Amino acid sequence: MTRRHRLIIWGPGDMGGRALRTALESPRFDVVGVKVFSPHKHGRDIGELAGLPPVGITATTSKAEILALEADCVVHTPTTPALVQGADADVLDLLESGKNVVSAASYHNPAMPTWLSETRSPLGVLRTVAQMRVTGGAFGPQLPKALSALKTLMRVVDSPPVRFARPALDRLAGPLVDRAIPRRASGERLQAACLRGGVSLHGTGLHPGLMVEQLLLRLAGLLDEVREVRFLEVGDLSCAPDGMWGGLASLGFGMPLRAVDSNHAIALMQHFYFDAVLANVGHALFGVSADQVRVERHVYPVPARVRVEAGGSVIEPGSVGAIHMSYRGYIGDRLFMTNAECWHVGLGNAHLGPDHPRSLASGHVITLDGSPARIEMRNELDDETHSGDWSAVTDISVKAMVDVIPELCLAPPGVATPDLSPRLRLETA
Repeated sequence: MTRRHRLIIWGPGDMGGRALRTALESPRFDVVGVKVFSPHKHGRDIGELAGLPPVGITATTSKAEILALEADCVVHTPTTPALVQGADADVLDLLESGKNVVSAASYHNPAMPTWLSETRSPLGVLRTVAQMRVTGGAFGPQLPKALSALKTLMRVVDSPPVRFARPALDRLAGPLVDRAIPRRASGERLQAACLRGGVSLHGTGLHPGLMVEQLLLRLAGLLDEVREVRFLEVGDLSCAPDGMWGGLASLGFGMPLRAVDSNHAIALMQHFYFDAVLANVGHALFGVSADQVRVERHVYPVPARVRVEAGGSVIEPGSVGAIHMSYRGYIGDRLFMTNAECWHVGLGNAHLGPDHPRSLASGHVITLDGSPARIEMRNELDDETHSGDWSAVTDISVKAMVDVIPELCLAPPGVATPDLSPRLRLETA
């Protein structure tokens, strides 16, 4: 009989809630705990949270209670804003408590430094944060005022009279920065936590996860030489859950065009995901380490053409109806990969360039330039039958996480990434 794995679900929102239901209905798993963040969910039966009959286990807001549980694996599905609000500390504690972690967050390549890595200087982090633009309420109502004050402060810190004091200010700023916006844990710290707990950490999902780290890199194996790769994702967010990122306004949709640029919060947060993608491709195809990969971002808004009501937001013509994000990876001065995301709200506001999927709904385009051929793969939804249902994206991501759990629990301790080496099995048919 196949062993049943004991699971904890961390954050049963859209994705975590689907993972909870999948695990409760599966004969492969026993859900032993659920970590919730809303007080009204504390003490609720986890079956009822998933829309199922009661199972006799209650959800808790207590991290200590979760850490005390005996479990094989934690399905970790935090919100993106949580990544700048201490999510790494939670993952480190989970790993050190002896629990494997499979995450939909940004642990696809923890060795890749970002603008918020703990290896960055505190003043460097503050300079980046001071330029950040925020819309909506994902980070709380006080942040815009705090950013305005920080921008003024950084102008003083970077002025010539204060130049001599910057090293001392940098040392003093470290504890303050990490209380306000904790710097992200390095790959070394996460690896050490895995070793102390005797467990593994793995990040996966639709993208990052399956589309590039599995599909694109396997296609690259067909070529003798790869010079450059491109990945483009187009998506209609009109049916995305309101809780994703705190709503469409927090992503910038429906805002004046001037509110969204390369310094918008969505542009900076996406580094946590796509920098890892670029690092994985750089290592797999060109043999470079993460610190040899340089990432540049370019984000621009596209005005809406039609009025769209989506969730709790209204997108008026002329406001932000689509957002195009490009993250370009360089080895030295050589461009080796472009990861582009083009999101829109409503089919009438789709922003489709000549290299985009031929679909107003959503799709992906993978392009590999090399020899002896150029490979292009397109995945395009049918606009006429498209219902705007967001569940397919969630279901694929959840399946990627759930399916890897048995193998992750058997893996040697450490940060685990996909194995693309040829694997054979004995034919028994």
